[in-house]
Amino acid sequence: MSKLPNAPLLEVVFELTWDNRNKNELKDFQYLHGDLYSKLKHKYPDRISLVPPEVPYEVLIKKVVHQFRKSKNGYPLFQVGPGILTLNTIDDEYYWEVFYNNASELLNAFIDVNPFDENKNYHPNLNYYDFFPFDFENQNVYDYLNKKFNITFKQNFLNVEVNPNGLNIGFYYKTSLGNINVNFRRGKAHNRDGIVLQTKLLGQAYKLNKDALLSWLSEAHKFCSETFKNLTEGELYESFKK
Repeated sequence: MSKLPNAPLLEVVFELTWDNRNKNELKDFQYLHGDLYSKLKHKYPDRISLVPPEVPYEVLIKKVVHQFRKSKNGYPLFQVGPGILTLNTIDDEYYWEVFYNNASELLNAFIDVNPFDENKNYHPNLNYYDFFPFDFENQNVYDYLNKKFNITFKQNFLNVEVNPNGLNIGFYYKTSLGNINVNFRRGKAHNRDGIVLQTKLLGQAYKLNKDALLSWLSEAHKFCSETFKNLTEGELYESFKK
């Protein structure tokens, strides 16, 4: 197992989403987190609720409600809510083979206890979050993007002398694996200001088949990794190897 020694990676998230809107399915959901915990508590013993118990599930569709961690504040972790299941890890804990095996184990457990209609469609998503420290007050973010990344960006509609103090731009494309979203925005990490890069691949609909979902995940990982390398190729990518 190997990875870039100075990678800008913040977090990796594998998501599985599904429609979970009628009352019977929302009723069935209330047992799902307990059943998953029973299957996986040997690996994720630390559990917390992320919302007050009195909040109805109807207003929490596609939002995580319960979180299960390896240890308090530790990674990896998984989360579940009405219509969503996630596996999360951070750079210090991220090795692709380990992440893939954890995803396989989580999917096994979810399939074993899944209370929903077997004909339901599920959408796999893969997210990578990277962080690049940047001083918005004293540097021009357009110049930085054009120099460090393989993109060209400028504006000619405002005649101002100050540097841009914010950023939120994205690129969206259809691919054979689903829709990819590459987004740059201003953010903070490690108590520093900078740029957060999100690379997200949103998969097409699948039935609840572990082999098909893991095959997609493996191909999505390759595609996102290649996209990141192409985006940062040159001086910036070489700096991740040091």
